[in-house]
Amino acid sequence: MKSLKRTVSKILLNNMYLKISLDQEGMQQKQEENFLDLKKKLHSTDIAFDHKLDSIENYNEFIQRVESREYDKFAPYVESLVGQESRVLFKNRVQCFGLTSGTSGQDSKRVPYNKDMIDIFKRAQKYQASVINHIVGGVDLVNSPRLSYGSTPKNYTANGVEYGYISGILSSQTPKMLKKVTFPSQEILEIEDWNEKIQRIVEQSTLQDIKIASAIPTYLIAIFEEVLKTTGKEYIKDIWPNLDTIIYGATPIDSYKERINQLVGKRLNYFGVYASTEAPIGIGINNAKDDKQLYAFNPDLIYSFESTETSECLPIGRVVAGGEYLLNITTPNGFLNYTMKDIVRIKSTSPILTFEILGRQGSGINLGAEKTSDQQVLDTVVELNKSLGKSVDHYFLSPGTRDEKACYKWTLFSNQLNVDVKFLEKILDEAMSLSNPDYLDCREQGIIASPIVEVVTSDILDEYFSRFREKGQFKMKTVFSCADSFNGFIKSVLPELSVVGISA
Repeated sequence: MKSLKRTVSKILLNNMYLKISLDQEGMQQKQEENFLDLKKKLHSTDIAFDHKLDSIENYNEFIQRVESREYDKFAPYVESLVGQESRVLFKNRVQCFGLTSGTSGQDSKRVPYNKDMIDIFKRAQKYQASVINHIVGGVDLVNSPRLSYGSTPKNYTANGVEYGYISGILSSQTPKMLKKVTFPSQEILEIEDWNEKIQRIVEQSTLQDIKIASAIPTYLIAIFEEVLKTTGKEYIKDIWPNLDTIIYGATPIDSYKERINQLVGKRLNYFGVYASTEAPIGIGINNAKDDKQLYAFNPDLIYSFESTETSECLPIGRVVAGGEYLLNITTPNGFLNYTMKDIVRIKSTSPILTFEILGRQGSGINLGAEKTSDQQVLDTVVELNKSLGKSVDHYFLSPGTRDEKACYKWTLFSNQLNVDVKFLEKILDEAMSLSNPDYLDCREQGIIASPIVEVVTSDILDEYFSRFREKGQFKMKTVFSCADSFNGFIKSVLPELSVVGISA
């Protein structure tokens, strides 16, 4: 039976891979099909009527006539759905509401999920599996025991509808054929007390021959550390010798990869879904074991692109390799041309249309016209980790002052950095100069002073994690463009840092 399941799954996954590995022309054609399908599904809804969707003939016309908009433009429609009105954003019923990672569930943005949206998230997991099946030799994705962790499936219920984080929602909907090989069980995932939950996870999973692990990186590290602490083993490979593949989401893997490799005791394969509460936007199309993660566009969504140079709105058929764009998405829950505020760079248009993530619009840091992006900051931290042979647990970058000149101020979280801060400042300065030539110019011209580094114990971060570990994607801002923004963040989110004198 196992052999038959594996054979059938490989045939299905090979077909899924053909759907995800489209070139630019193929994706343009898919967008036309997706728009006509969406137009039919949203017919007679409020959102379709308000945007005259019935009068729009095709995909190209759609992205020109329906302007991109942020969540606040959809909020009145969402509130109507919260009040149990129907046919507002879509015709079928609300299955649940996804929460973005705010400080509390009730204060988060609420994204309504109908069956079509849940199906898109489920298919994204299959698309990612098809890539792994295509790249990793000998992998058995249906019979291999796997560690799969998401946040608590639901946070609260109102008017009979559940609210929760997407990682938890999906963890509660594991395909039937995979339930017997997926750990921890649903019963354990629903335990609210973290200490009890992690203990049960360790007890159950260490009895299995885990070969694949999927989770948000911060959760995965926490679980691995607890497994080692409980078992007394030096490396995860001593417990799960056949673990070789990590499937991750929510955040880039770059700053976590070396830490995970250290815990496991060997280098692993890495594949990531670029997903947000709003949609699974990209499917990791390469093995990020040694390289940056590249993504293929999810063929089930509708995309539009705003050039960062001209602000022109473009269809997917007109983006060019090397071009940088603000990304907008349209999904079957009625979010039309929703702006993600993410900036992507097109890496290739053929044989597969691929992209990489550069960061968020308005994010990054700019002290002297150097315009350092989130990705350049991340690249710098990755170089720091390589130079030290160990990984910082987290970092903040904010504006600082040295000798009455502006400078970069790094706050590094680690319990392992037993080195002089001057040495760290030198490494970070050199790494940033390599990552961003404009930074190097500003340094050489004396516009920006050398960086300042402060090292903080990770115990503070661990305490924060223990308080908010069930908060969906568990994202924490890393780069601050101004001192007031950083100080406000510290005061509201990590007041413990104020006690040790951390401020911009």
